[in-house]
Amino acid sequence: MPVAVPTYRRILVPLDGSDAAEHAIGPAAGLARQHNAEIVLLYVEHLPAESAGLEQSGHTREHMQDYLARLRDRLREDGLRAGERVITGYALPDSLIKFVETEHVDLIVTSTQGRTSMLRWLLGNHVEAALNVLPVPVLLVRPVLQKIVVPLDGSKWSESALPKAVEIARQHNAELVLLHVYQSPVRNYADQLAVAGQQQLADQPFEQMRDQLTALRNRLRQEGIRAQVQIVHSNNPAQAICEFAESEEGISMVVMSTHGRTGLSRWLLGSVAQRVIKDLRCPVTLVHPGND
Repeated sequence: MPVAVPTYRRILVPLDGSDAAEHAIGPAAGLARQHNAEIVLLYVEHLPAESAGLEQSGHTREHMQDYLARLRDRLREDGLRAGERVITGYALPDSLIKFVETEHVDLIVTSTQGRTSMLRWLLGNHVEAALNVLPVPVLLVRPVLQKIVVPLDGSKWSESALPKAVEIARQHNAELVLLHVYQSPVRNYADQLAVAGQQQLADQPFEQMRDQLTALRNRLRQEGIRAQVQIVHSNNPAQAICEFAESEEGISMVVMSTHGRTGLSRWLLGSVAQRVIKDLRCPVTLVHPGND
């Protein structure tokens, strides 16, 4: 007797505004493509009367609507049907079940981690009992991040990616890799400098960058973050970042700023970020300087 294959028309992805919760979007997108299904991004806001004692995200309703809309637009750009909803409720599990039933949801895809345990956030303290009540299957996604690469070009703008990288590293107990792609400003004259006995002029910028990254690493370690420094030599920063992330064992994500140094001999970090997004297979989180 053939086994019936389920067909999903609407796939629900609950989100709480955290990067860890967003890990459910990838598997949901894969299933949506397979089943030509619609993805619904959902945030449930607790009403004050029943929210005492529960961890709150600190996000306003307007913030979450904008956040979900950005994720929705990203999915649509990838050719997927996607929508977003922000609803309110006194009891989140009841609100979730009601939404699933009234909106004809066929599958819930959720991360096991978020700002708090996603299962406890969604279903309350009695997770097993609540799972039995849900009228649709639940696909659980466990985010696993080992190492997070943070490309730095020596500018304060590029360092604006560090707070977001630290936040993600704390959530996943991941290690940060401070990566610099070194382009010597005097590389075309290295041989002449060596002959003239002035090799230290060529080495000085490299040593300055190494010292700067080492100081950043030490500061992060003092804050309880595991961190290391990596410097690679290349005239193509985007290609070097991608090759490093693909070849280094345990790299799970790249977090980088959209802006950095300018000038023909320095990184043009905006164009570098675009190339990295296009060519790299692991997730990339972009941070605009000045944004939280």
